[in-house]
Amino acid sequence: MRSLTLFPGSAPSTNLGFGTTCLMGLPGSKERLALLETAFDAGIRHFDTAPYYGYGEAERILGDFSVGKRDQLTITTKYGLQPPAMVKSRWVNLLARRILRLFPGLRTRLSQKAQTLSKKGSFTAAEGRRSLEQSLVALKTDHVDLFLLHEPTLADASSEEMCQFLEAEVKRGRIRAYGCGGEFAAIQSIATANLPTAQWLQFEDNVLGRRIEIIRPTGARCITFRTFLEALPQVVAWLEAASGRYAEWERELQVDIHAEGVLAGLMQAASHLRNPDGMVLFSTRRADRIQAAVSVASGRQFSPEQVRKFDALARMVSVPTRTAK
Repeated sequence: MRSLTLFPGSAPSTNLGFGTTCLMGLPGSKERLALLETAFDAGIRHFDTAPYYGYGEAERILGDFSVGKRDQLTITTKYGLQPPAMVKSRWVNLLARRILRLFPGLRTRLSQKAQTLSKKGSFTAAEGRRSLEQSLVALKTDHVDLFLLHEPTLADASSEEMCQFLEAEVKRGRIRAYGCGGEFAAIQSIATANLPTAQWLQFEDNVLGRRIEIIRPTGARCITFRTFLEALPQVVAWLEAASGRYAEWERELQVDIHAEGVLAGLMQAASHLRNPDGMVLFSTRRADRIQAAVSVASGRQFSPEQVRKFDALARMVSVPTRTAK
């Protein structure tokens, strides 16, 4: 994989990062640590987490994993979204997971309910400091490489108090660089305002929503995610909607795009192409998908010409515009 420098003097990172959003879907700590080890052994050197992920457990597991190898990897954590107060207790969290293993049908409904109960931080220096200190304890480290405001508004990101807090923590060495992550409308406003908090921006980007083409010209460095979640089924539906489309793309690309993982791999490769000095995040619970993603990020699966052609072909895809219900 391509080596990436997050800030002057940082440990070498990678253009592919592993997100911990799916980590807690595995049954226990042994399996979660094994998945992180798989990502590390495959060459991934950046790991993304937040207090919100796994209701705090994701940070703790990542902290356990990083012991003994902290100087070999880079870590992002965030401040802003907080898990519901009722699940901050670890024993409540563990009990809930046992119940979900017995009744898996409850997972979707409870996840939707938890999202409505989650608390957005007040984005004050005091709250930010408290969140950072809790994250450092959970992560078993004395610093994080990137500290992102999680779902801030333009007003949050431009707060003089927040900027002073972030700069003070950089001087203390507890964070090395900072930025914002969240919904694109807010991220765009932060980027175009050229704020100090726009050093690094994390947002959704894919071949059907090329948001990075708006952000990169502002000078911000970008971390993109959700390369496949919505775009992959939409591209497949478009290809299947008319005879000959699959055959045309396969002639152009000289690859069997019906084969498992090929279309997703091309979408990931196109994300790297659009973000040459930044990072693409992904999350999975499957070790084989980690290996496939690393192969794509390393440039082993597709040639540069195939990736450029795919990126151009994907611009032809049109999807129905969503209408308000």
